[in-house]
Amino acid sequence: MIVAGIGGLVLGHILWLVAISLAVGSPSSSTLVLLITAVVLLAAAAVWYLAWQRYQRRELAWAAFLAGLPVSAVIFTIIVLGVTYL
Repeated sequence: MIVAGIGGLVLGHILWLVAISLAVGSPSSSTLVLLITAVVLLAAAAVWYLAWQRYQRRELAWAAFLAGLPVSAVIFTIIVLGVTYL
C-alpha cells in the first residue's frame, strides 16, 4: 500500500511536469498556466473522489495510488500560481 501511494505521487508529479512544461513553453504562458491550473484542480477533485470510492470498497492499494496521484500536482500548481501572479 505504501508503494502504491509513492507510485501515485511520482506519476502525478511527472504528469504535472509535462503539463506545466507545455504551458510555460507556449507564447501565451500566463493564459495556459490558468487553464492548466483549472484542469489540475478539477482532475484532482475527481481523482480524490475515485480514491474515496476505492477506499470504501476496501481496495486500499488502489485508494492509496489514486490519493497520492494529485498531491504534488496540486501543491506545485499553487506554487506556480503564486510565482506567476504575485
